[in-house]
Amino acid sequence: MQEYGPGIVGEVRFARQDGGYYVQLYDREGNPVGKTGLWRTESNAKEAARRLAEKMGGE
Repeated sequence: MQEYGPGIVGEVRFARQDGGYYVQLYDREGNPVGKTGLWRTESNAKEAARRLAEKMGGE
C-alpha cells in the first residue's frame, strides 16, 4: 500500500476484465473510502488517486 494523502492509503489493482488499473483508497483503520476510475496505465491511476485523496482531505 502507498500513502496518497494524510491518513489515506491506497492499493493499485488491475481490472482484468476491463483491461485497466484503478486504486482503492482506505483510511487508517482499513475502511474503504473511495476508488478511482479505470485508467490504462498504473501511473495514471496513481495520479488520479493522489488527486482524489487531496480532495477528500480538503473536505
